[in-house]
Amino acid sequence: IKLSAERLRKKFLEGAADFNAVFDDSSRTIIQEVDGLKRLLDEFSEFARLPRPNPLPHPIAPLIEGEIRLFAGAHRDIEFIRDLQAGLPDVPIDHDQMKRVFINLFKNAVEVMDGKGRIWVSARLAPADGMVRIEVADNGPGISSEDVSRLFEPYFSTKPEGTGLGLGIVRRVVEEMGGTIAFASEPGKGT
Repeated sequence: IKLSAERLRKKFLEGAADFNAVFDDSSRTIIQEVDGLKRLLDEFSEFARLPRPNPLPHPIAPLIEGEIRLFAGAHRDIEFIRDLQAGLPDVPIDHDQMKRVFINLFKNAVEVMDGKGRIWVSARLAPADGMVRIEVADNGPGISSEDVSRLFEPYFSTKPEGTGLGLGIVRRVVEEMGGTIAFASEPGKGT
């Protein structure tokens, strides 16, 4: 929602020729995201936990592209480099929860790079097991060795204003849908 609002404000202040198209796209996104938040909050209040995933076969590349488009539109100093293999099979995912996964990963990368840098996103079919392997990488400062073991712990954050829930949610969503998540980081070079 914030990314769409920032994009609208930027285009408005620029007096951009494509403002009407951006307004239509962004307002639709805001409505969809508010509806998604309402569903999520309803689930939280009813079960006091994340909603159970409802995985259905879904194309993954358009979902990734949609989230990249939102972040790229709001963060002009971040370069997104895509490598999404053509013809990827549909994968059993909960669409809304996977959106949250990419939002959390991209948000963390943007924040750690202070809004300037590169994010690489690739999606490939792994020939060995037929699984789709998705990689998100950034050229930020990397993760310090003392934080590595705690990265996915709930309520652990290196940011003063962070809740520490983002990566915990990412891990839980990925694992509940039958996937695995791992990371590699080199201080000074990225994650």
